[in-house]
Amino acid sequence: MHHRLFAAGLFLLIAALSALVQPPRSPEQLVFAQLRLPVHGAAQPTGNGLLFWARTVHKVSPPVHQQKTSTLFTGERRIVSSGKPGTVAVEHPIHVASDGLARSLSVQRVPLTPPQPTTILVGTAKPHYLMRGGVLYRYSRRLTLVATAYNASYAQNGPWGATARLNGAPLTKGMVAVDPNVIPLGTRLYVESYGPALAADTGSAIIGDRIDLFFNLDTQQTANFGIKKLNVYVLGPPGA
Repeated sequence: MHHRLFAAGLFLLIAALSALVQPPRSPEQLVFAQLRLPVHGAAQPTGNGLLFWARTVHKVSPPVHQQKTSTLFTGERRIVSSGKPGTVAVEHPIHVASDGLARSLSVQRVPLTPPQPTTILVGTAKPHYLMRGGVLYRYSRRLTLVATAYNASYAQNGPWGATARLNGAPLTKGMVAVDPNVIPLGTRLYVESYGPALAADTGSAIIGDRIDLFFNLDTQQTANFGIKKLNVYVLGPPGA
């Protein structure tokens, strides 16, 4: 029993002595212990203590910019660019009094890196509807174009071969040649008496309000198509 009491007393004595020899906390440690804020820079002495600056860095959410466009139907939205967050430093002075009490003073925000905004296109184009062959098509405008026909022959394609200018793919039924200044390449179309089409090709004679329809036919059959005026529906907003 006496041995256990002696051991306990010795342990308490050692602990007390260790506390006496421990160095006192620095002002920086006092600031962090009381306010959980890291000190930034050297201290400045004041009449009744020390003045430190605390600094923390925070992320700033990117703003969202919306742009109206007629290249999308009303109700449609498309993200053009995804934003990136920025950073801002929150800095404020901290006064550590002579009694060791730390107190945070006024706060100021210092931008470090600006956020990059997210840009979203918001559609404004009014849709129209066309029913053909039991299929409902949504279109933005109707054009009346002079239509001709061509095939895969060398005479009508030259040394470039029967490939689409849009993507270099072999021409097939449903691909048509247009003037890109009137109908941008890649635009989806519906051509009366021809059907769904893709503006995938161009031609030296296809200028202005003209369209050249590709057929997998021989030269005589293609020539029999002749020259016609056809309604062409742009399936999607202008330029889509």
